[in-house]
Amino acid sequence: MSHLKHIKPLCLILFCGFMTHTSLSQVEAIVKGKVINETGTPIKNAAVKLGNNDARTNANGIFISKSSTFPANLTVRHALFAEYSDMIMLPERWKDTIWVTVVMTGKEKELDEVTVSDKQIFWVYPRKQANVIDFLLLPDDDILLCCSDNRNYFMRSLDAQGEKMNEMQIRSHPKKLYRDCMQTIHLVYSDSIYETAAVNNSIGIFQARALEGIFNLLKTCVYKDDKILVKYTYSKLDQCIEYAAINIKTKTTRILYVGERRERNRELREYGDEKANAEDQLFHTVPPPPPPSSPNPLPKRIPDSSGDLGILQKAREKWDNKKFYELILIKPTYIPMFELNDSLIIFDHLNDSAVVFTKAGARVRSFQIYYHYFPGWKNELITNQEKTKLYARYEKEGLTMLRELNPTNGKTERVIKLEKHIFPEHLQISGDFIYYLYSDYLDRNMHYIYKQHLE
Repeated sequence: MSHLKHIKPLCLILFCGFMTHTSLSQVEAIVKGKVINETGTPIKNAAVKLGNNDARTNANGIFISKSSTFPANLTVRHALFAEYSDMIMLPERWKDTIWVTVVMTGKEKELDEVTVSDKQIFWVYPRKQANVIDFLLLPDDDILLCCSDNRNYFMRSLDAQGEKMNEMQIRSHPKKLYRDCMQTIHLVYSDSIYETAAVNNSIGIFQARALEGIFNLLKTCVYKDDKILVKYTYSKLDQCIEYAAINIKTKTTRILYVGERRERNRELREYGDEKANAEDQLFHTVPPPPPPSSPNPLPKRIPDSSGDLGILQKAREKWDNKKFYELILIKPTYIPMFELNDSLIIFDHLNDSAVVFTKAGARVRSFQIYYHYFPGWKNELITNQEKTKLYARYEKEGLTMLRELNPTNGKTERVIKLEKHIFPEHLQISGDFIYYLYSDYLDRNMHYIYKQHLE
């Protein structure tokens, strides 16, 4: 290992390598495909884009392109058909050519890219004096929110039309509302957490507990029924996640799944060791002793501060390097588990796969995923309140886009754009609506709830 003489270039190299979900294949391959309509008729003169390379189909609907990076985004456009977009993966066994077939649908049958108009966007709780801190969707389309109103803080329940049903005054400056795997709602502060309940138009708040320990325990539980509890733990600088199923009756534990990439973890550890060694050498070096005094001292010179400045510059570089390592390289890996329909599904973005389990914890099957390679991926999956649909979030220049994913194969079914507001927060989906918080453009300290149609 070097002593990190050129720390910035090293940071950039490692940043480029670690910020991807998996190491992209750097092998050039030819992609040959045929573009047809739903009846199998070839489509000529369709514009094909594979990564950064452009091509067009001939009279037989054939195109040829190539890419040196996989997965590669394939987009096909034609004036008479809906735009086609997909990811081309590098097969495990291939010689020199990857064959694909693209079936384009007429625009009237398009799996629509939905752009919601202003008339389909609603201000859920249009009370200008109330700053909504957080909210949660409840059954029957009710909403529970915590807000500040005229310097007081409240928990309020709203009906489906946004009318206030009940409220309770609370301590100042809550952080958020949190719903655990048992569907219990908690009011979270920086130092404590309160269990709450909203029943029959009334709100109850119970005795506070210290936040440390309790909240972390609640967050690690992802599923619970009367027979099994599933929880996760992180290890290896939060780069390895382990899901375990606990039998509630016998208290026995078994491992369901371990998600990690060992090569990446080893690189991170080596980089961390190098960083620590370099800092030790910098801050624990003993300065050389001053030269012995001479009987005929020379005239005093102005002290040369270049050595001190050099040490200071190195110290700044080491500090930057440390923050880069701690805040960017060792972010917890995103391998979430969701309850969807009658299954539990783990989405392993490090290894491009989703693993399906029964609710009893038995592994059923797996399938490949690649939606996380589309540009703007925000490392966030969202399920609806009914736990039947799954959405991936993307962002470009503040605008949010959702891809509705088929939970059985991970493929995109439609794309939904949120074009009314930039940087929406706390997205939640129920029925045919998506709800979110938005900060007022004139006063960023004020947040309001909006909802919009998904259809």
